[in-house]
Amino acid sequence: MCGIFCSIHHPEQNSESIKQWNICKDAVNARGPDHLTEKQLTLSRDWEGYFAAAILWMQGPKITPQPSLDENENLLLWNGDVFSGCLAKDDVCDTSIILTELQLTMDIMSVLRKIEGPYCLVYYQKSSNTLYFGRDIIGRHSLLLKVDSKANILTLTSVANKKMKGIVEVPAIGIFAMNLNMPQINLACYPWREPDLRFTDIIEMLETNLNVDIDIKETIMDTSLSSLTTDLHLHPDSKDVEYLENAPFSKDFNEILCHLLKNQEVDERVERLTKLLHESVKIRVKKKPNYCKNCVTNALNDTSFICTHSKIGILFSGGLDSAILAAIADKYVPEDESIDLINVAFERPASKNQNTSWANSAKENVTQKYDVPDRKTGRQTYSELLRICPSRKWNFIQCNISQAELQVYRASRICDLLHPLRTILDESLGCAMWFASRAKGVLYPIDDAYESPCRILLLGMGADELFGGYMRHRTILRHKGWDALVQELNIELARISERNLGRDDRIISDHGKQSRLPYLDENLVKYVQHIKPWERCYPTEKMPSGLGDKLLLRLLAYKIGFQYTANFPKRAFQFGSRIADSKENANDISNRL
Repeated sequence: MCGIFCSIHHPEQNSESIKQWNICKDAVNARGPDHLTEKQLTLSRDWEGYFAAAILWMQGPKITPQPSLDENENLLLWNGDVFSGCLAKDDVCDTSIILTELQLTMDIMSVLRKIEGPYCLVYYQKSSNTLYFGRDIIGRHSLLLKVDSKANILTLTSVANKKMKGIVEVPAIGIFAMNLNMPQINLACYPWREPDLRFTDIIEMLETNLNVDIDIKETIMDTSLSSLTTDLHLHPDSKDVEYLENAPFSKDFNEILCHLLKNQEVDERVERLTKLLHESVKIRVKKKPNYCKNCVTNALNDTSFICTHSKIGILFSGGLDSAILAAIADKYVPEDESIDLINVAFERPASKNQNTSWANSAKENVTQKYDVPDRKTGRQTYSELLRICPSRKWNFIQCNISQAELQVYRASRICDLLHPLRTILDESLGCAMWFASRAKGVLYPIDDAYESPCRILLLGMGADELFGGYMRHRTILRHKGWDALVQELNIELARISERNLGRDDRIISDHGKQSRLPYLDENLVKYVQHIKPWERCYPTEKMPSGLGDKLLLRLLAYKIGFQYTANFPKRAFQFGSRIADSKENANDISNRL
């Protein structure tokens, strides 16, 4: 994981380019506290480049500095992980692998097709005098873009702040290119998938915001992942859903799940999904230096240094998605290491008729203040994990955030990390994610102060979009049928980069931690996208909330031992942690940012 920055400018605009870097430097450096390098290069007669990278050491036996230059003067800024596929290697840093691959060909896109894993990159190809930049097809890492056509400055950065006016998120619709043989700023886009109406809308909006025409080039991908679609006109045959319709419906959800798992085809799907999730979690847990945040500095100076502290944390609401990740992570983290379960709660305003005399102790008062829904489910699922994985040391961290602390950090830090996003939804989710990923609180049930030293956080992002976890999915199915539900699921997955992933990457990385998203592994996404929608969710009236939504995941959870968690209904993070006010419109612009 890195923080990367690039400014392309005419020679006379050098001071302005450095000014842009100074605006971003603090936030970029926070993403990669292990090493920082800056380079200024002459790229052509008309263009100079200012490149910088802050490294969070996550791969290889030692730090690989960036910007990386090869002997042909090609330059790479890489923020990503190659988790699988033909380019994946355990003992070499991805930066070196990708730079070598790019050096061997003039066809940049042929290399990008082979990358399996989250990334964003900036690559300068000397022979063609072209700058390439973009995000992976799912858009799991952040990259921001600012174009000043009058001053002829193009700026790219992982994160910025509110002083950077006119900056936008690079949409995860393709790889962009700038031809540095031309004296004026110009852009082209190589689409990930065949352009559709959504692609056209995004390009037109981008052209308007940047005041630059964008030339559309040939499509990069022709794989199944690039389409992210399922055949329409879906109407399940009675035989297709017979096992669902004839389930012994009762108040005991576990009885229904147990019955469904006796169906061979259902059980095979659960096994296939289980295998894919294990593979996804395993590589995301194991691909790292074996040092925590507190020990990594010593380790860089002493290769014999041994660290036994927590290296893996899980944002843990106690819900279905995070519970499954925790149980699977237990299989791949060394037995003598603890795993941190991070549970955040925001102070509840005191009730008007509440008399503080009821409190027998300060501890009871604190418990009452932060007794939010996610805290209750978190503790309940924690107790289930102790039963399912009894030999593991689990650190259940209660992060209690007062209203005063929320206001201070929202105004001084979080508002800049969210930029250029400004909605109430972005604010509430961004704040919840920032305090959760800081991972500072007290351990339950002993109440000892604890701050997680982990450098990797596993998140359940993508599970709702893949497995139909939102209440609106039930509504769409009821009113419009399976075709409309499939379209909605496809659209949500295509939009997840602009709605969630860029923002969350900027927020979490501010603590010198890296987010890893097992549900958004390419192989898992391909599989789920190509099974029938009623095989992953069945949000009909016959299946009550907390069962039909994310049904395939619930079956998996039940099979690995979760008796209560498998039945928890979906609850939005911002409401479960009690940071959001349900009376506010989530899409309105926040006046607190």
